[in-house]
Amino acid sequence: MLAPGFDLAAAITLALAFAIGVVIGAIGFVLGRIISPRRELPMKRERYECGNKPMGRARGWFAMQYYPYLIVFLTVEPIAIYCFLSLILAKEALLQVSAILALIVAMLAPTLLFGLEAARRVELWLVQEDSS
Repeated sequence: MLAPGFDLAAAITLALAFAIGVVIGAIGFVLGRIISPRRELPMKRERYECGNKPMGRARGWFAMQYYPYLIVFLTVEPIAIYCFLSLILAKEALLQVSAILALIVAMLAPTLLFGLEAARRVELWLVQEDSS
């Protein structure tokens, strides 16, 4: 016997949507493994200079100075969206909405603190010259 208020049709729909998502993801993964080349070609590691003769090594240092700001944005944006969405229900269920919003902020706080701390690191802004 099912619990009162349990909607079996909604549970089946949710499980079916989840299963379809997993199957589509698995199909994409398998197709990617089938289509991708297996051999390691020497040309793959060569530098491409847009028609010019390649010079230097193929992989260089990649500056990541804006990465922390991306993390901060991707953390603050959902918090702001949930704040606005919670205003819709705040009149009817203020305690429940406040609890959910506090939980969301608590879950995203470590990511936000990491992004802010990484944004303060000066060494991300220093360009390292290639010694080759």
